[in-house]
Amino acid sequence: VGVERVALTGDQVELHFQVRDSGIGMTSEQAAGLFRSFSQADSSTTRKYGGSGLGLAISRKLVGMMGGEMWVESVPGQGSTFHFHARLGVQVTPSVRQELYADDLNGLRVLVVDDNPVAREILVTIATEFGVDVDTASGGGQALVMIAEAAAAAGGHPYDVVLMDWKMPTMDGVEAIRRLQEYTAMTAFPAVIMVTAHGRDEALAVAAESGVRVNAVLTKPVTFSSLFDAVVEALGKGRVVDSRVHRKAERDNEALRRLHGARVLLVEDNDVNQELAEEILTQAGLQVVVAGHGQEALDILARDSRFDGVLMDCQMPVMDGYEAARAIRTQPELAGLPIIAMTANAMIGDREKVIDAGMIDHIAKPLHVAEMLATLAKWIRPAASSSDAARASAMSAEGGLSSTVTGLAASLLPPLPGIDAKVGLAAAMGNLPLYTRLLTMFRDGQGDFEARFLQASEQGDAAAQQRAAHTLKGLAGTLGARALETSAAALELACIDGAGRDRIVDLLRRTSVELDTVLAGLAVLTTREQAAFNVPASMDPEHLQTLIQRLRVLLADGDTEATEVIGEVLQLTGGASRSPGLQKVAHAIAAFDFDAALAALDALSE
Repeated sequence: VGVERVALTGDQVELHFQVRDSGIGMTSEQAAGLFRSFSQADSSTTRKYGGSGLGLAISRKLVGMMGGEMWVESVPGQGSTFHFHARLGVQVTPSVRQELYADDLNGLRVLVVDDNPVAREILVTIATEFGVDVDTASGGGQALVMIAEAAAAAGGHPYDVVLMDWKMPTMDGVEAIRRLQEYTAMTAFPAVIMVTAHGRDEALAVAAESGVRVNAVLTKPVTFSSLFDAVVEALGKGRVVDSRVHRKAERDNEALRRLHGARVLLVEDNDVNQELAEEILTQAGLQVVVAGHGQEALDILARDSRFDGVLMDCQMPVMDGYEAARAIRTQPELAGLPIIAMTANAMIGDREKVIDAGMIDHIAKPLHVAEMLATLAKWIRPAASSSDAARASAMSAEGGLSSTVTGLAASLLPPLPGIDAKVGLAAAMGNLPLYTRLLTMFRDGQGDFEARFLQASEQGDAAAQQRAAHTLKGLAGTLGARALETSAAALELACIDGAGRDRIVDLLRRTSVELDTVLAGLAVLTTREQAAFNVPASMDPEHLQTLIQRLRVLLADGDTEATEVIGEVLQLTGGASRSPGLQKVAHAIAAFDFDAALAALDALSE
């Protein structure tokens, strides 16, 4: 979709819009009759999808009423481009767009009103990220009392914003707001945001019928961005712009600078999670020592306590993370050592369990690079400071890979049933060789999952069953195997709840079906890459994948460095003569036809 200005005359502007597709296209005869009522270029469209052929005719009439025209350009087999011109009025006074950041809300006092404790917890957690002062009320009556007391207190700080849930028992949100607005003794009324799981229009209509004024409506599920936007709208502070992204990048860079040089103990029993976490931490400039379980971590700390922090997995054999953390806290010399939990459990009560064991924070799996490093930077202070900020900035740039780059990397992989490679690559920082390594480690390490689970069942070892399902769930989430993650999570929960044998067997069967699908795709992971580029058996396929990924990005950017990279690829694969497809890529690059080279590379990968 594109738009450009054609002409500007006084307070009128003529714009040219175009919508382009890469579909089947049309012949000139088909295009000629396209704008007639009850006409379609292909009559099978109506039979298959419905529709009467009026859409374009109506659109053309509307455009004509706006002083414009509409037409189409199309090539059979290549796609179509629809164009139209329209004359529009120009705004006399430019609108003022105020740049706002989450930090700009520091100091606000917010009251969250919701009868559901989980919903309150979510809103409080998100709002706290803004640096605001948050209180909670479980109903409309309690909220009215708290608001009145805050406003009447001498030298007090009245509430700036109230997040009022709509549907509550006894007194719903609309009634609570109505009574609040009738309270004449209050000199400073807070801005009110109606929170609802129902439609925005429905909430506004009910409020209007009751004579209630709301400053904004926030629909569930609530996100950081939607809550921020609603608060800004309610306070009339202006509109949010994309500069929040730049502020986030600044925070990420600051986190990396503060972490650089830190020495951490990574306690993790699973080799895939070890590999990923160690790669993330090492690229961020941290020194990493790995322990396979809690007892091994205690042994390491007994020999060497010079660590700046500990990353502790919670579910491990021999000694789990909770027991290990409690043991560390009994040693006075380690009293100040930050211990941060890493677990695939994300329930409301899990954070309390972590804190009770002596750990100070929680990093959720699957690991998210930016969130992981931000949490570490919050607690860990390197004993040996480093001024090498350049490497940290470089890591930040790599860690913030766009979906375009991860999409390009994912396209280098063969079809992987049951796996969303873009999700997995994002967790692996867009590093294709690392992601491929994690996939093969998963394949080799989880192929016997069902056998291990059944063996634990026969031995009556419920803890081992739960741990096996928990590990599979976490790994599947990290690699982007979403259906498998969901099945394994259901199996783990059934183990925790002590479900009956029939229920466990049924969930195990479903999980095994999903796992078999994933493993079948991973069985040919490396051989497909070697076959596609005719790679000599002695060559490292991971290095070739890295070069191909780099070449694809360079071609997409029109970067002439692609000429050097294709040379390396040819050298590694024994020359263009070994692969006609690769020869076509090389010839296109030599002619600086990067679009053709990228198309040839796509065809070769397929």
